[in-house]
Amino acid sequence: MRTHVLLLYSTEAVVGVFVHRNECIMLIFGLNRPGVSRMPGTSLIENPIESDADHRYNALCERALAFVRASGGSVHEDALVRHVFGNSGAPAIWRPLLRNVLADEAQTVTLANDHWTLIREPSKSGMQILDEFVAVDVETTGLRPLNQRMIEIALLRYREGRLVERYETLLNPGREIPAFITTLTSIRNEDVEFAPEFGSVADHILNFIGDSLLIGHNVRFDISFINAELKRAKREPLVNERLDTLTLAVRYLNNLRKPNLDRVASALGIGPRSAHRAGGDAKITAEIAVRLVDIAARCGVTSIDGLKAGATPARHRPRDDVGRARSLMDRSWLKQIPRKPGVYIMLSHHDEVIYIGKAKNLRERLASYYSQPLGYTRKMDGLIEAMARVETEVTGSELQALILESQLIHRHQPRYNTAMRSSEHYPYIRVDIGNPWPRVSLSRQRKDDGARYYGPYRSSGGARKTVEVINSVASLRTCTRTFKTARSYGNPCLRLDLDKCLGPCVGQTIRDRYQGRVSEVLDFLDGQDDGLRARLWSDLEDAAERLDFEKATKLRRNLTSALALIEEQDRLRIAEQSHNVLLVQASADPEAREVMVILRGQIWAQLRVIRIPEIEVDREAQLPEPPSVEDRVLTSTAGAASDEVTVVDGVRVNDLSDRLLTIMDRYQKTPYRPVDQYHADEVNIVNRWLFRNAGHPSILPLDLDQASDRGYLVSLSLKVLTLTDEALASVMQDALTTSNPNTDS
Repeated sequence: MRTHVLLLYSTEAVVGVFVHRNECIMLIFGLNRPGVSRMPGTSLIENPIESDADHRYNALCERALAFVRASGGSVHEDALVRHVFGNSGAPAIWRPLLRNVLADEAQTVTLANDHWTLIREPSKSGMQILDEFVAVDVETTGLRPLNQRMIEIALLRYREGRLVERYETLLNPGREIPAFITTLTSIRNEDVEFAPEFGSVADHILNFIGDSLLIGHNVRFDISFINAELKRAKREPLVNERLDTLTLAVRYLNNLRKPNLDRVASALGIGPRSAHRAGGDAKITAEIAVRLVDIAARCGVTSIDGLKAGATPARHRPRDDVGRARSLMDRSWLKQIPRKPGVYIMLSHHDEVIYIGKAKNLRERLASYYSQPLGYTRKMDGLIEAMARVETEVTGSELQALILESQLIHRHQPRYNTAMRSSEHYPYIRVDIGNPWPRVSLSRQRKDDGARYYGPYRSSGGARKTVEVINSVASLRTCTRTFKTARSYGNPCLRLDLDKCLGPCVGQTIRDRYQGRVSEVLDFLDGQDDGLRARLWSDLEDAAERLDFEKATKLRRNLTSALALIEEQDRLRIAEQSHNVLLVQASADPEAREVMVILRGQIWAQLRVIRIPEIEVDREAQLPEPPSVEDRVLTSTAGAASDEVTVVDGVRVNDLSDRLLTIMDRYQKTPYRPVDQYHADEVNIVNRWLFRNAGHPSILPLDLDQASDRGYLVSLSLKVLTLTDEALASVMQDALTTSNPNTDS
């Protein structure tokens, strides 16, 4: 004898069909009221909610709430199902009906961690966890703490759930407040004109906070701005324990979409805020924290550590039964791999290069692959299975490893590398100034066609957005007409009707006006004019004033992307003008040095030279200081002055100076070639390093006007060969960051 159950869900109701002993009973649970119906030819069994549906519906609510209160304010959903609907049947059948019944009680009880919990009746257990804390909220001029500033801060101290002390003040950011921020917060420039700067109140803020637990809604945002201001004020950053009500709400308020402050407050029965200000937001945050902690306490949390663990987003971890790479990789591969920087190359059974990566420590990086779960990440999916062996190339520094990785990826095009593999597709921004009506477009190749080219850019999406932003503001044509024949005129496109084009095809604009717009675009791309940029910001502020925040967000995102691209072009331009240097790096051979000849920001040549040995001094014996380099130089002349040979401790300096002279002679005879797509990654890596390490002793400026002077090159070579290990090792630890997020670290 079997009983079959079928649940059908729709937007109108939940229909349960029970087949028992060849009899069919259908229960219809509407979204607002439950009821019962008999299908034709079926029998009807007694149903406790059949008559007086409204009364019985309310009775179910009261019955459920009473049981939750009697259970201490929190009860497992299955236990509540059994109490409300009886013990017959599996609880899973009745859960949809229970949730439908309690839907209107969302501000009295909430479903969290499979428990229905009261949220309006505080318990002592919650107060025991949050005995004292400081609620924090800040208002700022933007979203990035390194570039933007705070305009208001509020700190509210609570003890046992009651507000006992508060600190709240406006702050002078030292800059204009954007219009959309004023619209959002009602804080105007004149409001903060005489407000204190953060530095003058930093000590008071630190004293107020002390060692207290900090609570905020997206608290990382608030603390990141406070720490940025503390750093500017030469103070230590906050290291206090912190609790985020946003992640707590995600954990303990089931099915809450977009848990912003207003939505969470509404779900907990807290009145909405009247204005977006730091003081009001901090007060609501504190009330939210008290109620969420009370819910957590009823679900079994007993400490701050338990709260923080519950508020930490769960990370997906590989299952224990998933195979690991160690089952396919030979452990003996690690025996010969040094703990030095370099590049590792993974090859298949057919000696095909399938992946190339770089590492600061080759042994540690390759050892990490052994514990990787097979198929756990997209990059790892199939890589380990296809790999037959690993080769390594040791370099003297991480910078050389980055450059070598880029060069090898371009050469071998490994199928498991995604970054830097498709450099031939890096786009240019093209302005065809040779056309009577120029247009701005993307181009995959730089041609000698009289047009102006900018790039190449490693971000295709950023380049595309920049072209869209320029065309939207400058209203230049986007069509492909040549304007060399009569057929190119007339038949306007839709952009003219949308007022997004000046309409040269129908004679709606004059040449001077159109060329003026083109000149603005060229100046914008050259980073020399702010006219177009000001117009872009004006459109953004107009959208914010109209409360069209969706458009304002899109404009801000596109503008940020475009400005980042312009900054990248500016850095490349500055590098071409100023980066004529010899860059000295440690070598894989401890007795040598790697010398990169960088001309106009590009690596022109790389040499390995034998360094001059350092004199070892026994400091404990307090021997005299070693002789200076000048005292160790021996110059011998064989005939003409040009045949002078400089020797230091047996090392011929002229060997390097002669090679440099040959390189400079070849450079002066070679026509200038701008950076192409193949070298874009390499140029970016080198110049980022040079910008971040400006003034480092390993960077030796190269005077191109004296590049043919043997004496100058000899003195420069002497500096190269006498650089000590200590000088080369003093590179800033954080100076080297991967130019592309997809490369290994």
